Amino acid sequence: MRLLRLVLLFAAMFGIGYLFAAIRLFPAAEDPTDVDLTVVPDLTGVSLAEAGARLSALGLVSTDQGSLHHSEVPAGAVIAQRPLPGQLAEAGDTIVVTTSAGVETRRVPDLAGLASSEAATLLTRLGFEIEIEETDESAIAGAIRTDPVAGTSLTLPARVRLFVSLGKPIVSVPDLQGRHVDDLELLLEEVELRLGAVRYQVEAPEVQGRVIFQSPAPGSALRGEGFVSVIVAGTPPDPATADLTREAVRDTLPATPDSLGVTPDSLGATPSFSSDC
Repeated sequence: MRLLRLVLLFAAMFGIGYLFAAIRLFPAAEDPTDVDLTVVPDLTGVSLAEAGARLSALGLVSTDQGSLHHSEVPAGAVIAQRPLPGQLAEAGDTIVVTTSAGVETRRVPDLAGLASSEAATLLTRLGFEIEIEETDESAIAGAIRTDPVAGTSLTLPARVRLFVSLGKPIVSVPDLQGRHVDDLELLLEEVELRLGAVRYQVEAPEVQGRVIFQSPAPGSALRGEGFVSVIVAGTPPDPATADLTREAVRDTLPATPDSLGVTPDSLGATPSFSSDC
């Protein structure tokens, strides 16, 4: 009988100890449905201060992630948020918002003289939409002008029309030596060149009024609309025009044949000696 009592006492003590240990070491899991959740409000279009006040009233925290340019939403107003409107958040959660920096404006650059590809690339990098229009306004290939004109401030997105020239073709300089001075302009127009400086050599033995020297030389490559200058035998129409001998003219010209042909700086340029006509 005594042994039975001891066994019962031991069993009771073991049960109590096991129950205590289970409660301490393995507490009951919290009920997930017992969490206080809040629906995230739509903050789009409100100011940053108002967004913070609305979230604070719901037990939520706001933080500003920065701003982005926007063509419609005024500066300072919320344009995006995370979590999205309608999602659930716990009390104390942070809502990240992005505000508008307002419209973005850019100034149209001066592109005259740039290569067509460079001008188009620059406009694109500045955020402009471009429309390229070819024109024959210039004999030199490249960008000529823009519409709107350079310096105009535009609100993005904006379109800029870029006018470019394909340039005049390279032509061969005709042989003018021995031709009469009155025929030169017409002869040059036939190959899309222009008459440059005309000088006279009074004591030349050749027939009066005929070309005795030209620059660039016959056969040289020259861009269309370029100038060809000449020396003519005889007396100039204007008696005040100073004489210039053939040797003197040669001294004023570059020494190498290449300089009379095609170079980046000389195509379409007037030769070095000045015109007296």
